[in-house]
Amino acid sequence: MQHEDPAVVGPFVVQSRLGSGAMGTVHLARSPGGRLVALKVVRPELADDPGFRARFGREVEAVRKVGGAFTAAVVDADPDAERPWLATEYLPGPTLQQAVDGQGPLRPDGLRYVAAGLAEALVAIHRAGVVHRDLKPSNILLTDNGPRVIDFGIARALEDVNLTATGIVVGTPGYLSPEQITGGAIGPASDLFSLGGVLVFAASGQGPFGRGPLSALMHRVVHEEPRIPPLPDDVAGVVRGCLQRRPELRPAPGDVLKALSPVHPVPLPMASTVQLPPPPTRVDEMPRSSTFADPPAPARLPVEGEAKQVQPRPGAPSRPEPVGPTFTTSRTYSILMSLWLLTFTIATGRFSSYSAEMGFGGQALVCWLISLVGLWFLAFRIPFLFGRKVSLVLNADGLTTTRAGRTGSVPWSSVSRIRLVGHSRRVWLVVWIEPQRATDLPASPRRFHGGHRVFPVAHGATSRRRLRQIGELRSALTWYAGRLFDANH
Repeated sequence: MQHEDPAVVGPFVVQSRLGSGAMGTVHLARSPGGRLVALKVVRPELADDPGFRARFGREVEAVRKVGGAFTAAVVDADPDAERPWLATEYLPGPTLQQAVDGQGPLRPDGLRYVAAGLAEALVAIHRAGVVHRDLKPSNILLTDNGPRVIDFGIARALEDVNLTATGIVVGTPGYLSPEQITGGAIGPASDLFSLGGVLVFAASGQGPFGRGPLSALMHRVVHEEPRIPPLPDDVAGVVRGCLQRRPELRPAPGDVLKALSPVHPVPLPMASTVQLPPPPTRVDEMPRSSTFADPPAPARLPVEGEAKQVQPRPGAPSRPEPVGPTFTTSRTYSILMSLWLLTFTIATGRFSSYSAEMGFGGQALVCWLISLVGLWFLAFRIPFLFGRKVSLVLNADGLTTTRAGRTGSVPWSSVSRIRLVGHSRRVWLVVWIEPQRATDLPASPRRFHGGHRVFPVAHGATSRRRLRQIGELRSALTWYAGRLFDANH
């Protein structure tokens, strides 16, 4: 437990912390009768939002509709507490993420068993009028009675889906459906896309769109084809169908069950080997099982612009580096243009000298003037060649820019609007900031209708990289600041 963790929540005594997420912290706790539960406690800042409390109460009812046959059953909840909480039955066993990370991808029989169990769970979930919206390996528990789907923290009943039509994308990158990223209608088919991604991870140790920053993952989901490893024929057909971009082309959970039947249960390792308390037992300390294969660990996909943790220099201030999708300007275009201008200027200068020697005074004068123009343009390019790069980092807290050696940040709460302006070659990210925070973010002295030009999007880059960075930046802004981002550019 950590010092800020509560000792008692409602009637439950907290034993240890199991983890934390966007909504709050999850603890192992005991009921007055000694029953173990997984206790989710909402963050204090969310507890102060009346709208969130109302949505949280509806989420509790949504989970109760599904029941506990395929999920963790609700034991108790209090949406009206000082910090709302939800207690579900504690299911001993690792998540699919832990199991695959610790012991490798599943063998074909284990993969088919997990796929069928998840499809059966989705049948029950969707029958209750619920869309999970965040089906991923860490939300799937491997128990001794098959896989269980957990954490409906962002699920919504279908009749309440209009409450989330705010432009904010919820879910986990790499397992999101395209419609969740682009703001389309979200329904049961969205969970089927996530199911396809989960099965690819279970079979290979890596999702169908690789790894990297949020912006890169979301760009791949919308614009690139998934990478599907070799799979058993029936599972391969299911995965290809689930990962269709168009929701209407994806199968229903019942169709997935039919495609996989008959399914024979196989032991899911570690479900009965977890020692309590304190959970969870480390995956790498548990005995291996024949359910898992031994392929080499998947290679990590290199992603341009991925944020890196930078170690501070000795004696430097201990300010933490911002972590999130990172974008930087480039000198590639300026270098190529400068080389061309230099070559052109030298050529016209030599031709001017040759013309003068041959007695063509007028022609020499014209060439000499053209050389001067070339030199002027070349001088204009020098600041771009040797000037410092401009960088932009986005995350859930806000945005950070570095310009001319100065770094500044502003939270999203101080931003009223964000927009990409300009034509395809000279695009700027413009941010409208509260006046009292306007000087916190280094920006260009040029303004755009009262907004601050904080980042020149891929200025100085090749056209291919520029278009890719614009797309990734739009995806990242939609993810982190959907309500603020004006996507009409």
